[in-house]
Amino acid sequence: MFVVMFEFVVKEGCEQAFLDAWPKVTQGIYMFKGSLGSRLHRTKNGELIAYAQWPDRATYELANQQTMSEQYETHRAQMRAALNIEQTRIIYEMDVAVDYLQRRPFAI
Repeated sequence: MFVVMFEFVVKEGCEQAFLDAWPKVTQGIYMFKGSLGSRLHRTKNGELIAYAQWPDRATYELANQQTMSEQYETHRAQMRAALNIEQTRIIYEMDVAVDYLQRRPFAI
């Protein structure tokens, strides 16, 4: 598994537009580009950090060559319009060393 962490910097007054578009864009990336999904976090200082999972680095690298449906590309354009693109950045690209993230109670 491969993980990418992004820091999104939203233009003043555009946060709700970004928050409305982000899950739709993430869904499109999942459906059309092969991601395993993503989570958007807010730090205590208000930064927006996303954690996106991919099955492997190759799928992530090929994602930019894949297009989504017109509907999802429209959402992507709306999300990008809400961002300060020059300050938005990839923080980390990482291979998973050990995976023990669970969505159900642990069996002890």
